[in-house]
Parts: sequence; C-alpha cells; structure tokens
Amino acid sequence: MRPYKIMYGMGMLFLNTQVFVGNLMLGLVSAVIMSGIIASDRAEIVRGTLFTLGMYATFLALVGIGIYLGNRALINARMDFKRDLFRSYIKTGLEASQTTHSGEGVAKINTEADLVTQELYWNATSNILNIVFTFTLSGVTLFILDWRIGLAAVGLGLLGFFAQSRFIKPVAEIGRKRLVANTEAVTGMSDIFQGAIPVRAFNLQDKANADASQKMNTLKLLDLRQAFISMWQNLFSTVQGWLAIIITFGFGGWLVAAGQVEFPMLLLALPLLRVISESMGSLGAAIASLQPPLEAARRVFEVIDSAPDSTKKSNMEFDGADINVKGLNFKYQNAQEYSLRDINLDINTGEMVAFVGASGSGKSTLLRALVGFYEREHLGITLGGVSSESVNLLAWRKNFAYVDQSCTLFDMSIKDNIAMGRKGNVNEADIIAAAKQAFAHDFIEELHHKYDTHCGEKGSTLSGGQRQRIAIARALLKGAPILVFDEATAALDADSEQYVMDTIKSLRNNHTIMITTHNLNNIVSADKIIVMDNGNIVETGKHDELMAKNGVYHKLYTVDCD
Repeated sequence: MRPYKIMYGMGMLFLNTQVFVGNLMLGLVSAVIMSGIIASDRAEIVRGTLFTLGMYATFLALVGIGIYLGNRALINARMDFKRDLFRSYIKTGLEASQTTHSGEGVAKINTEADLVTQELYWNATSNILNIVFTFTLSGVTLFILDWRIGLAAVGLGLLGFFAQSRFIKPVAEIGRKRLVANTEAVTGMSDIFQGAIPVRAFNLQDKANADASQKMNTLKLLDLRQAFISMWQNLFSTVQGWLAIIITFGFGGWLVAAGQVEFPMLLLALPLLRVISESMGSLGAAIASLQPPLEAARRVFEVIDSAPDSTKKSNMEFDGADINVKGLNFKYQNAQEYSLRDINLDINTGEMVAFVGASGSGKSTLLRALVGFYEREHLGITLGGVSSESVNLLAWRKNFAYVDQSCTLFDMSIKDNIAMGRKGNVNEADIIAAAKQAFAHDFIEELHHKYDTHCGEKGSTLSGGQRQRIAIARALLKGAPILVFDEATAALDADSEQYVMDTIKSLRNNHTIMITTHNLNNIVSADKIIVMDNGNIVETGKHDELMAKNGVYHKLYTVDCD
C-alpha cells in the first residue's frame, strides 16, 4: 500500500468525512430554516438553503473523486500483494513447497489476500476510521454548542461501545475457523479434480460428493453462527443508539424548557446526537469484523516471511562444473532420522554418474540437494569451487537442468513448454533444435498442430514418452552444463525408455550427467556408479569393478536382470 499512500489517504479522508459533513449540513439547514421561520424571513430561508446545498454538492464531488482514488490505490495494492504472495510461494524451497497443499496456496492467493486488502485496508479500516473520525468531530462540535449535551452524548456512546466489545472474541474465533474450513474445502475439491481417474475407476463419485458436502456444510454452519451473532449485534446497536438519542435529546429538551439552551441549537445538535450514538454502537461491531482479515493477514504473512534469503551473492563465477561433497548430512524438517549420512563425493566435469540403490536409499534426496532444492547451511557442497552456502540458490540452480519422472508440463502449447527452459525471448529455431536433440521433433511434426499442439493440464493430451522427451528438450534448451535425470524413465514402456536413454547417452559428450534409474542395464556404461543404502554411499566404481566386488551393486544388478 505504501506506493499508493497518497491516493489511499485521499480516499480514506473523503470517505470518512462524508457522514459527518452530511449530518452537519442537515443540522445547519434545519437550524437556518427554523430561524427563518421564527423570524418570518423567507429570503433568509432561501439563501441559507441554497448556500447549504451548494456547499454539500461541492463536497460530494470531492468525495466521489477521493473514493475513486482510494479504490484505485486498493486495486493496485491488491494485485501487488497477490504477486508478492505468489512470488513467495514459488521462491520457497522444495521442502516447504512439498509440505504445502496446492489448494491451500490457491485459497490464500484468491480468498485470503482479497480479505486482507479489501476488508483490512478498506472496509473494516474505513469503518473504524469513519466511526472514530465522525465521533470525534461530532463530539467536539456538540461540546462547542453545549458542553452538557456533548458530555451526555459522548458518555452514552462510550457505554454502548464497551457493551458491543463483548462480541469481538466470538466473531474472531468464527473468522479463524472459517479460514481453516475454507482452505480444507478448497484443498479437498482440488484433490478430487486432480484425482479424476481414481475417482471414476473406483466409483468414488458419491464419496467425493459426501466429503465436499460435509466441508461446505461446515462453512454454512459457521456462516449461520456468524449471522446469528450479527443479528444480536445489530439489534443491540439499534436499541442502544435510539436509547442514547432519546435520553440525550430529552435532556436537551429539559435544558430548552429551563431557558438554558435555545431550540434551534438543539435542532442543530440532533443529527450529531444520532452520529455519536450510531458510531459508538457500531465501533464494537467494526472491531469484531476486523478480526477475520487480521487472521488472514497472519496466515498470508507467514508465507511471505518464509521466503528464502535473497541477500546472498547472485553473480558468482563458477570455475567449471566439478562437484565436490564433503561430509554431507541431511534430514527433512521435523524428521527424526537423517536421510543422508556423511556423504563424500567428487563428480568431474563431463562425467556420466549414476546413482543406484533400493527405494528409500536416498538417491533422489542426494540429487535434489546437489541441485539446490533445499535451503540448508553447512551442506558441504561446492560447484566449480563455489560453496552452496555463499551463493544465492537461484544462481546455483542455473548450472543444472533437472528432469524427473513426473516431467510436469504446463497447460500451454508444446512450443511454449519447451521455451520455458530459457529466460527471455526464444526463437523457434532453438526450440526445434532442442526438440531434435531430445528425439522429440519427429513425433511433434506428426501431430495435427505440430509445435502449437496444446499439452493440456500436466500434459494430459500426450503419452508418457512424449511428455518425457518434451521435458528433456526443455532441459536442453536451458543450456546448463549439468543435466540431472531423476528416474526419468520410470513410467515409460520399453520403446519410449529406449528413446529417452538414447537421448541421454547422446548428451554425455557436452554435459555432466547425473542419473538415477530403475533399469540398471541403462547405466552400465556410466563413468561412475554410486551405490546407496539407507542414506549412505556404500560402493563407488564402474560397472565391471562393482560386479567383481560381489557386493550390494552385484545383488541389485542380478535381481534387476532376473
């Protein structure tokens, strides 16, 4: 909101003065007309009325301009806020991203960010400022007119506020529960949408409907409870407001009857009495309505504050692509056991290095740590003589192109999916060259729309092998010196797997390659094979050397070939 503080301030100023000015003009014209009536001076009545109308029309024009500027500031701030929130999500480490449901992120960006900006910065804040502003101005004006009437009005208004404040705690609790319930509803429906195949394969439509209905019913019950509390708030505010007006006006009438106050002055005070009684009666409700956006702000800023530190150097020069690891120990957040233990490893530029081991041995975790997916200190990893602790991980990852078995494609054309591998403008010749190198060009040319073919959500319009080769083309377009293939052939049939492996092997002359695969026949020609077990490196060597040892690798290879 800071870049738009002038526009926002003008909006708040005019929005929060219009009620006071309107009631002041009403009281003024009433007093002028009544004075004219008492004096039987029709010219005075006309002049006073026209002057008041002119002043009010001018003020309303300013109000319109101010509110427009305020809303414009709010819209700009909302978009900036959502961009910052989204940027924080995508800049968080892989570990945090994997423990946060995508539906939760969508709910915070679409719902909670709106709640923070619209309610916290505009509606609730405006209401509170309006109440405080009009109460203060009206109270001061009444004290100027007659301190006794002003004191009675302000005292009764404050009593109403303290009574209304009892509603703040239950409204805040409902607001917190509703944000949680809304997130659960969004994440639940997101799971159903993404699990379209198992939902239909196991006839889970009724269960999905029941689960969604239960979550929406929870939201409905919370909204009904909120409506019930709001009913009592409004009822109490109305009763308290009219009681304050009646009591204060009756007291003013008693002063008029006693000859201590003139009747036109009491008429001028009447609209101000209404403002004071209503504003103080509404202040408790306004503060209560502020609680849900405050809770949303807390949840949203947890994400923004968790973004990784970007103050580390981002312009380091890497001297080659040699990777050295010394004493790497790693465990996931909140985990009891280490996933990697005392890892010592050297990978030279231009080598093809394979990581093998049983499921859960730590292969993928080690690859992801090397690529820089985890925010950690003291990992003991250097790349080209540069420590991962001294450089921004965004700069570190520029040296790696990563392809895993999920090979995620985005809901756009094949051409645009491949082009995402390189920042900035990418010409079509480079895209085609990368596709040819990944053995993807021929099948793309056979498609009806060729490179303009839409991939669908997560590449749903393409086969597994086609998605994999497009993902490899995207990785090649990046131009990184190190290529990482994490089970890149796990979900492929034999023919598609052979295509992908031919692609990988054709790249080893110009890149450093790190690979994990379930088919050990694919890595027998690797320059180095790293054998892992329970987070430890237990064997290192070439295929023939490891087979001769008759150890863990020999057992894995024998079982795999059988």
